[in-house]
Amino acid sequence: MVLKLNEELCIGCRLCQLACSAAKEGVFNPELARLKIVSVYDESGLNINSSVCTLCLACVSACPAGAIAYENERLSFRESACTDCGLCLGACPEGIIKARPHGVALCDLCGGTPECVEWCPHNALTNGEVG
Repeated sequence: MVLKLNEELCIGCRLCQLACSAAKEGVFNPELARLKIVSVYDESGLNINSSVCTLCLACVSACPAGAIAYENERLSFRESACTDCGLCLGACPEGIIKARPHGVALCDLCGGTPECVEWCPHNALTNGEVG
């Protein structure tokens, strides 16, 4: 499973980012979320630029220590194996892997139904099939 964002339904409220950071970091801080929504209003109206994990697995390939794995249709991270090399950060084409004091934070779909999906008031975020 992978997160899917329908930008036509998204209103740019960023509740998904708040839900993610609250669930994973214990604080409401969109900068700590494992997805990114940027809403810009201009003469054409609301424009949404989003970054969610697409399960491209570049981070898995980049990790020389095997700390990031793809298991049971989602990513997992083993802090004990991480060497803090940072190669996964640069490998992520979406730029949503976050550095932590030891290791990284990445989207693991909250182990099932992601909080970001649950909190989205317009059902713009959903779980979908990879591909």
